[in-house]
Amino acid sequence: MWPGLPSQNLDCFFYPSFRSVDKSVMIYDTNTQNVLHTLTQHTRYVTTCAFAPSTLLLATGSMDKTVNIWQFDLETVSQARSTEDQLKQFTEDWSEEDVSIWLCEQGLQDLVGIFKMNNIDGKELLNLTKESLADDLKIESLGLRSKVVRKIEELKTKMNSLSSGIPDEFICPITRELMKEPVIASDGYSYEKEAIENWISKKKRTSPMTNLVLTSVVLTPNRTLKMAINRWLETHQK
Repeated sequence: MWPGLPSQNLDCFFYPSFRSVDKSVMIYDTNTQNVLHTLTQHTRYVTTCAFAPSTLLLATGSMDKTVNIWQFDLETVSQARSTEDQLKQFTEDWSEEDVSIWLCEQGLQDLVGIFKMNNIDGKELLNLTKESLADDLKIESLGLRSKVVRKIEELKTKMNSLSSGIPDEFICPITRELMKEPVIASDGYSYEKEAIENWISKKKRTSPMTNLVLTSVVLTPNRTLKMAINRWLETHQK
């Protein structure tokens, strides 16, 4: 739930769009037009959807003769928005402000002033090295320079994953990264083991995909999916 949000402003944050052909409902951020959620619980064409007037509940109706009620919370939407915004149009297109936001997310907020003073945008960020951090940006701490470079390398890895055409079923719905230890939850979806364990501990057993209560917290290793991911990696890395 989002405490303190006036109901009349709900549509300022996100809106639903149902697509009857693929039986799904997509939730969009109204500010960025990014997709925050794709709801796929219905088994036949979706024909209608509507928000509750006073709470963050979404009702969806389908030709499968069911009505599903979905509940959203601030942390879930914020995480989804952060991931989409962070990689939107890839990092080369980031503005100086985008870089500042990224620094804060990485715990490097003390460097925001230095980066702004040197007009570091997305392209400049990706070209930074330990040497340029020391010589051009005058960052004296070796440990800090190493951390910045490490975070930049992690960002490049995410970019490469997006551009490499990784099959959607190999991507964890929570982390949006390639799964290493996929497990099946009681909602029928597969997740990265550590990510879903953390989710369950913080979300009181709700499904990341449906927002419904999980019938069980037992996680089953998805060996078939893991083998498929490993085969894809072997082919992709050649």
